[in-house]
Amino acid sequence: MKAVRYDRFSGIDGIYLADVPEPVASPGEVVVRVEAGALNPGALPALHGSSYTPGRDLAGEVVAVGADVLGFTVGDAVLGRLQSWDAHAQFVAIPAVQLVSKPQALSWDVAGSLYTTPMAGLGAIRAVEPRPGETIVISGASGGVGFTAAQLALRAGATVIGLTSDAHFDLLRQHGIRPVQYGDGEQERILATTDRADAFIDAVGGGYIDLAINLGVPIDRIDTVVDYRGAKEKGVKSLGTTDAGGPPALAELAALAATGDLHIPIAATYPLTAVRDAYQALADRKTHGRIVLHPQDLV
Repeated sequence: MKAVRYDRFSGIDGIYLADVPEPVASPGEVVVRVEAGALNPGALPALHGSSYTPGRDLAGEVVAVGADVLGFTVGDAVLGRLQSWDAHAQFVAIPAVQLVSKPQALSWDVAGSLYTTPMAGLGAIRAVEPRPGETIVISGASGGVGFTAAQLALRAGATVIGLTSDAHFDLLRQHGIRPVQYGDGEQERILATTDRADAFIDAVGGGYIDLAINLGVPIDRIDTVVDYRGAKEKGVKSLGTTDAGGPPALAELAALAATGDLHIPIAATYPLTAVRDAYQALADRKTHGRIVLHPQDLV
């Protein structure tokens, strides 16, 4: 089978395809024929030698089941994540506890995009707990984390102010989010839109913790999924993907996406053979939505 490999720490050019043996399911594992797997921005630093091994989303069909696995059988459609480059492959062996069932109405592309980034949005929402009638401000509201968080905050009954570029104003408005232009003067523009901010989610970094504090948001209602150093210095929260609630939370997101109550935009798809192009598109940051690999497509 074909699998993506990376062992040269030389950026995107160091990514390559290799022929490797198909995996075998060890006890507690299943083998999944991968149909789709999203790329995540957190993977980019790892291409230059970062010690962090990013998680990778995937969705596919179970083709083999190891001993002691409960709840999955051959032929089941599943989604989940794997903390390894092995997720970018035609087949993967993965602990069954890292998977949930895929709703029938959910597309492969969205199913393979739900873990890392949308779960970060859910983790941030659970950190600040927006309530009916409150106003929450979200930086990077048109990005993967911020857009998910904004939709979930609306479902909780909050008013959402989304900081973004004017190119994404229509997108946010279509989903009931009040857009505000990011950049110099954004505090004044926020205060021209609302008389208070009850909670703040930072999905960008670069000073947004200070903005939240200046807006009068209580420290315990501020969460950043990016600026961990700033969170430690200012005493705010830094909860994200791993704090969302694990597989039960992933199943919750999958159910919302399957019914259309959570919109996960797909910007582009690539065959496995174009994995470098896919990562370059991710690095260029010129698209809105998830970039997804199709491992079974070798064209």
